[in-house]
Amino acid sequence: MPLTSTPSPAYRRPLPRRAALLLAHGLLALPVTVVALVLAVTGNASTAGRLQRRLASLGGPDASPSDAGPDRFRPVAGRALRGLPANALAFALAAPSVVLLLTRGLLYPLATAGEDVSNAWGGPTAAGAWAAHFAIAVVLVTVVALLLVATRRPRRW
Repeated sequence: MPLTSTPSPAYRRPLPRRAALLLAHGLLALPVTVVALVLAVTGNASTAGRLQRRLASLGGPDASPSDAGPDRFRPVAGRALRGLPANALAFALAAPSVVLLLTRGLLYPLATAGEDVSNAWGGPTAAGAWAAHFAIAVVLVTVVALLLVATRRPRRW
């Protein structure tokens, strides 16, 4: 086997798994960033650093900060502040789509209990209306997850 100077290609997760992990990352990114910033300010930078590394591991092995040194206030707070705008955008995309999936997709019969669904999408039966709303919600969440995959930066900063 010849030795080459080119690195071996990194393992890439299948697209559905990457999309699901990035959707979970989008939901958790803003709360974890705010908690990490509060922990860093209150003197718990090591806990905040561990929290940031766990969140970054959802994006894949290349997304984790590779700092071998101890977590200190400045790097932890810097990562939190640099990631805050992107994490807020990811949360703004992911959270409403998942809430709609749950309330208007999965729990549609409970949300419309006692209402006339004969004119709803998928009506005139309640089962048809539920199926139509669930399918629309699944498509919405899938589009948001694929959007998060497409907009993910391939390199760390």
